[in-house]
Amino acid sequence: PEGTIQAPGLGSVFVQGLTLEELRTELEARYAATFGPGLLISPSLTEKATSYVFVGGEVKAPARYVLEGPTTVMQAVAMAGSWNNGGNLHQVIVFRRDENWCLKATKIDIRAPLYGHDPCPADDVWLRDNDLVIVPKTRILCATDVIDLYFTRGVYAVFPVTYFANLSRGSSIIAP
Repeated sequence: PEGTIQAPGLGSVFVQGLTLEELRTELEARYAATFGPGLLISPSLTEKATSYVFVGGEVKAPARYVLEGPTTVMQAVAMAGSWNNGGNLHQVIVFRRDENWCLKATKIDIRAPLYGHDPCPADDVWLRDNDLVIVPKTRILCATDVIDLYFTRGVYAVFPVTYFANLSRGSSIIAP
């Protein structure tokens, strides 16, 4: 799971992301440097580390999910309990790191297939280990948040509604 193996005489060796052939070459080079040439290595894969996908945003159960097999974005949203009312299915974002660890973002539209309008979407993405799927809020939900933050929790929290009602009746601003 941490991406290392224990090699006799070498200790811990980081192998995450290597093919079996690359691993063979790496171990033979390390053994040759430590003990001299002539040792042939034949690595075999007996167990693969667990792969995860992270699903967040406007889904019922945002969390880390195990990738049991090939999984698409729509399947990941389904694993997260489906989307919340107010989730923007037109602009679902998949964040992924490339081989140079640069963060890449892909925007896809999964609304049509999830509403039954397009049974075979062309732009659904196959997920990889450690991908992050975000279902963002729709504009109306963002506007609701702004109203809640600035008015409900902001202005009206500092000056209660009764204060504004008294002002409209002509009472003075200065407290007695």
